[in-house]
Amino acid sequence: MSLFDRMFRTKGAGQKKAAGPRGDDFVTALSIHLCGDPDRALGAYLAIAEEVPGDCVAPFFAAAIQAGKGNVAEAAAKLRFLSQRIASGGEIISSAIRLELIALVADKPVIIKIAAVAELVASFGELLKKEGFIRESAVCLEIAAGLVPDHADVLHKLGDVLHDLRNYEYAESVLQEALKFEPSHWGALYTYAVLLQDLGRDEEAIGYYEKAVQFNPGHVNCQNNYGAALLRTNRLEEALAHCTLAAGLDPGSAFVKVNLGNIYLLMQEYESARTCFAEAVSLNDRLAPAYFGLGSAEQALQGDPERVQELYLKAIQINPSIPEIHQALGNLLAGAGNPEALAHFSAAARLNNNMKNLHRDFGTACLKLGNREEGLEHLRMALQQDPDDVALQGMLAEAQAQ
Repeated sequence: MSLFDRMFRTKGAGQKKAAGPRGDDFVTALSIHLCGDPDRALGAYLAIAEEVPGDCVAPFFAAAIQAGKGNVAEAAAKLRFLSQRIASGGEIISSAIRLELIALVADKPVIIKIAAVAELVASFGELLKKEGFIRESAVCLEIAAGLVPDHADVLHKLGDVLHDLRNYEYAESVLQEALKFEPSHWGALYTYAVLLQDLGRDEEAIGYYEKAVQFNPGHVNCQNNYGAALLRTNRLEEALAHCTLAAGLDPGSAFVKVNLGNIYLLMQEYESARTCFAEAVSLNDRLAPAYFGLGSAEQALQGDPERVQELYLKAIQINPSIPEIHQALGNLLAGAGNPEALAHFSAAARLNNNMKNLHRDFGTACLKLGNREEGLEHLRMALQQDPDDVALQGMLAEAQAQ
């Protein structure tokens, strides 16, 4: 049983549906389509759809032609309607169309090449993705990959769109399949590395980035993401090398400047960090990590606390869902005796209750601001997360004795 049979939970490809009396008509229409005459093919597909209302393949290919003519939104809507109709019969659109196609053309290899059909279907999927119809694109690419399950390029395209949909487990299995058939496929290597990085599996991601940059050293995002993965594993010198290379490839990338700034922060080269973050802000004034990084650099350089607070607040205004910013602002405000610190610690805890040092900082702030019981509770939570922390043990014991 193939990967796609397992994923779709359908019958094997050898178990064909009956082609029906319009089979020859469809093969003729598909042949015309593949020969580069979409207008004639569209008329033939629409005639079949009118004659056989329950048909699924003719409307699908009609929608593909409409997308190719620029009517992508209309084609996506028709694909969704077709999917709902097929689902009402207990089937899945991708497997239903794949099986029907195989039933119609498998015994006509001289007239119809399965690989050519798969390429046509994949092109439909790419058009849909380009216009932002990601789920609809995934349907088409599932069909194409099911027709040519050993085609690394099609598998990569499916894995890429599944990654966009955050269907990580399925995406990983598809990308692994692509690399099994073509270990040096650059797109599959890069997409798989990004997926692993998204899942926090940085060490694994680094191995795939290393291979990817060997095949395409001039790809900015690959070099930058490689640097980010190295940064997250504290391999700072290597991270700096790759992000510096990325900055040379694209001096106008704010994302590269942010990564460079973060590397310099960890290397305690605060002036360089401040320069990178300031450049990132000038390139993209809607990038929360740039303001956060600039505030962190200013704070490390003992800059004006009000300026630091302003930068943190700007970052939160742009993106209130980054817990590290709330934690940093909480610490800054607590240091000044400002009770608003507690609200930011609470926000950080809601976003990521297991963040490093959060409950230690939260508890310390509570104690400083007179909330003794709440402070003790957070220090206990911190100790539960890191029971071997001797300094934290002493801090809690001292607070309890007071």
